[in-house]
Amino acid sequence: MIRLLLGLILITATLEQKLLAEQWDKYQQDPKGFITTCLDVKPEHFWPKMEEIANSVRDNQFTAVPACHDVSKTYGAARIVNWFKSCYNPSTIITTAPSDNLVRNQLWREIHASYSGAKVKLGGKMTSLMWDCKPSKEILEILDPEQRALWEKNFALGFSTSPDTVTEYATKIQGFHNKWLLCVLDEAGGILRAIWKAILEGLIINERCKVLAIGNCTDPTSMFYKVCQPDSGWNVIHISVQDTPNYKLSKEVIPNVAGRSYWNRMKKDYGEHSNTFKVRCKGEFPEFREGTFFGRELAIAKKETKEEQSRVGNYPYETTQPVYSALDIGDMYTAGLFVQFLRGRIRIIDCYWDNQGLGIGNYKKVMDCKEYIWGKEHYAGPDLVTSNAKSAQTGMVMRDTAAQLGLNLIPVFPHTVEEGHQAIRDIFPLIEINKPFCKVFLQATEGYRKKKNEALSTDDQPAYHDTPVPNAWENHMMAALRHLAMAYRYQSFGGRSLGRTRPREDTLYVDSTTADSYNYKKHGFR
Repeated sequence: MIRLLLGLILITATLEQKLLAEQWDKYQQDPKGFITTCLDVKPEHFWPKMEEIANSVRDNQFTAVPACHDVSKTYGAARIVNWFKSCYNPSTIITTAPSDNLVRNQLWREIHASYSGAKVKLGGKMTSLMWDCKPSKEILEILDPEQRALWEKNFALGFSTSPDTVTEYATKIQGFHNKWLLCVLDEAGGILRAIWKAILEGLIINERCKVLAIGNCTDPTSMFYKVCQPDSGWNVIHISVQDTPNYKLSKEVIPNVAGRSYWNRMKKDYGEHSNTFKVRCKGEFPEFREGTFFGRELAIAKKETKEEQSRVGNYPYETTQPVYSALDIGDMYTAGLFVQFLRGRIRIIDCYWDNQGLGIGNYKKVMDCKEYIWGKEHYAGPDLVTSNAKSAQTGMVMRDTAAQLGLNLIPVFPHTVEEGHQAIRDIFPLIEINKPFCKVFLQATEGYRKKKNEALSTDDQPAYHDTPVPNAWENHMMAALRHLAMAYRYQSFGGRSLGRTRPREDTLYVDSTTADSYNYKKHGFR
């Protein structure tokens, strides 16, 4: 049926195209042959790792390519798209990346370049983010309904997965099915989990559905990191600068591909054991996510041992000691940490996360369900006496509502975010984290990151602002940690001042939210 249809499509085609169609089956099994014979790639530029990736897409359902910088990842992925779309019919190809700019100006720019530079006409209609290869209306009308439905979706489509589009596309993407399916995730480390889930659970339904995830190894908290692990079930192909022909031959065999000089320069500038060198030259994931505020501190805590146990592990509630809490309370989001102070350590035994606007009442219900000995002090942000003084749910004064529930809610001293961050760094060497009950807290700590400075960032070295990414959910959990750190530094738990000497009572502090000054004693700060 497919050969008959192809014959109808090619009635007016050139002899060269007809010869290509006759070799359709052969090229399904020979991606290198198609890419170097029919596309715009010189045989010497189709180097072994590129061939290994194409063969993996042919032979495996799932292919992950964690790679260093400047090794023609996107160039190769675009040629694989053109091979698959030309040789597997009817097929649907979905490509995505973390931003519209990456989709349009990287992967689809290369798809267009390969299409227009091909040695034979590939057919179909190419627009900015779609390659439509469905047959003419006349041919579609002679097909039975089942075949017609498949050939109607004989196209390649690109879209971004930025946070403002993720819900829309996570829903839409589930409707793309065909005889053959290929999903290409470019810069896969930045693809949001909702898109990963929609693809892996909604599209990959049989062995003819395939996924190619390719990208730099920047984020050890991402789904890309997870699928690149040995036990993931994916075929993982690592690419290092040392794999390139330019490195191996110490000369520029392939233009714009990293080689020995890049390797040596980055090694000299950053050191061979640095995260930068690991990511950009070795194609290895770093110990912590690039651009995070406390990734390094958490990585140290995971490594540092105390009696042969890291500070992130099994640290359960100690039944003879009281538990205190630190919160960040919002209209929609409330985050909390349950803490004990044991033998000079700050033990985070549990955490609380509410993203449904359940408020302080639900927080107290959760506390009541815990079999903890509760201490008297429960600290929240300084906005308890300013912008957050009244509950959005009840309109009542927040501290009065908490008091009616039996919760002694105390505001920490007003402070800037930068001051709070430094307070966190001060206490991090003392922190023990009960991993089984603190998964959300750990995820937030790993993901709490700085806003990227797009104007100053380069491919080799990204730059960041000193402010957090706006509106990220991790900000609320880290605000709870910030409140804990400020309370530890200046206030008391169980009547004990555990941190530094508290400031003078007439000292003024600035709340970073309102930029107003307050006298700490006047407003009830303890």
